Amino acid sequence: MVVIRKIYHHDAFQIGLFFGFEEELKQKARSIGAQWSQTHKCWYVSYCKENYLRIRNTFEDIEIVKDESNERHPEPAPPEHETVHIAESISEIRPQIQAEHKGLIPEFASKIVFAGSIGKYWILKVPYQKELTPKLLAIKGVFWNKQHKAFFVLRHVNVKIKVEALLGIGEIFPAQYYNLDVVVSTPNTRIELREYPVNKKWMIMNCPPIPYLIEQVKRWEGSRYSKTNKAFLLNATPAMLENVQKIAEELNISVYNSLPAKYLSKFKALNRKETQFRNLRQSLLQQVPEMARTYSLAMIDYLMAQNYSANTIKNYTNSFNLFLRINRYENPDTLTEMQLVKHLSWMSEQGLSASSLAMLVNALLYYYRTVLKRDTFELRIPRPRSEHHLPAVLTKEECFRIFSFVDNPKHRLLLLIGYGAGLRRSEIVGLKWADILFNEHQIHVKQGKGNKDRIVMLPYSIVEYLRNYRQLYPSDDWVFEGQYKGEALSARTVQQVMANAVVRAGLEKKATVHTLRHSFATHLLEAGTDIRYIQQLLGHSSIKTTMVYTHITPKAERKISSPLDSLVQSNLTYKKIENK
Repeated sequence: MVVIRKIYHHDAFQIGLFFGFEEELKQKARSIGAQWSQTHKCWYVSYCKENYLRIRNTFEDIEIVKDESNERHPEPAPPEHETVHIAESISEIRPQIQAEHKGLIPEFASKIVFAGSIGKYWILKVPYQKELTPKLLAIKGVFWNKQHKAFFVLRHVNVKIKVEALLGIGEIFPAQYYNLDVVVSTPNTRIELREYPVNKKWMIMNCPPIPYLIEQVKRWEGSRYSKTNKAFLLNATPAMLENVQKIAEELNISVYNSLPAKYLSKFKALNRKETQFRNLRQSLLQQVPEMARTYSLAMIDYLMAQNYSANTIKNYTNSFNLFLRINRYENPDTLTEMQLVKHLSWMSEQGLSASSLAMLVNALLYYYRTVLKRDTFELRIPRPRSEHHLPAVLTKEECFRIFSFVDNPKHRLLLLIGYGAGLRRSEIVGLKWADILFNEHQIHVKQGKGNKDRIVMLPYSIVEYLRNYRQLYPSDDWVFEGQYKGEALSARTVQQVMANAVVRAGLEKKATVHTLRHSFATHLLEAGTDIRYIQQLLGHSSIKTTMVYTHITPKAERKISSPLDSLVQSNLTYKKIENK
């Protein structure tokens, strides 16, 4: 059911749409141009007859709640209605732990929302609170998910009891626990594989509704769900069959393979760029309602036709989609220059950095000049003043300390190669064995940032380590293979490996994988390497980018003394002479 109510938001009356965490309803809301209000915890559209009729035609089950007062509020009023997913049946297990936060402010407690579940986790939205948040994260089985902007809570009875006791607002989660050991397996519980007649590069997989199984299948590269076949479509390769057999063995269920002989082939493997761009296009178009997708699609098509990188396409289109949303999906061709300037001003007020604002300006210029063919189009405003930040750099001792606290051979090697060759995170996970030139002691980095290839050094100190590692983790393709055969390790995993190592090493500096790259350049500069060679190794187009490392070289810094030190020293020397 969708509850609609008149609300006052953004200095105007709106129609608020209140419903739970249902993806289908969210898609319908987006299709009529609705936006999410964090203040009122609902979706909303402008208050007019046309939008009301759109809502009636789009949603089947509607309940209208009339406001007692339509007066304008001096501040955004807290919502009187908030949809929270609450278990229908009361759990038999009652928390025996005393609640630590019984005195939660009612306004804060009302913002704690259970938003359904994904696989083996419950999704819980809790606003940040200085004392409460660290305690919540300290509970084993609870972690923060940036993508959903919510806490993921393991569906286990002990975790449920601890979280509900900590929050102290009663029962939050339904008694639907996740336990891999109790998967019901019968002779009819099996995975079925059959050919996909529409496209022989794919195969159809029917699987039982086991949450863990479905979540793992979704993670496989290229996998997608077909509503027509009511089954998953998987890439028809021997590596994918191995993945299916591996997960079936883990769950103790059988695999029924009805694929024709020689249907599976390694030559049917997906082109990684093709898969990445297809998924990128779909995710970007999901951000805007159907009535405005023409504008975003034109932007994406032009960027792809000009062979821009996936990151550039993502950043430009995200900025453009936000621009459309702020302007209520009006035709960009009809907007005036003042409306564009007003949009940039509003974004600046939201605390957007100078670099993000510059990227937003570039995205708008690209759309108007390239897509709309306005060659003379210009935003007559000064570019946002750039902010100069010095990158964080680790000392050699700190780097060694980080490496020594990583026990897993694969994880240690990826950090060593990232520092030893100055690679970006995406370049580390994209390494293939064919790129490692052992005889030349070089690494061929293919299609790095800006779609550029370059040759970097292969440190002599890790050559033997690499050979031993290859015997330990045999693979014909990726140097750092992921959980499943034929897939590269995810960039997120590399990031987490570094974060864990920094914590274990007890460093107070905030360091990431990219910090190792900064440290690589700084240490080369300290050793007397010419800045031009460092520029080539890092793959910088401009020497100005590399020159930043000349400002953070500790060795050069130590040679400079403060005039205050000189003054004090000379004063002490003068007093010694006087005393004599």
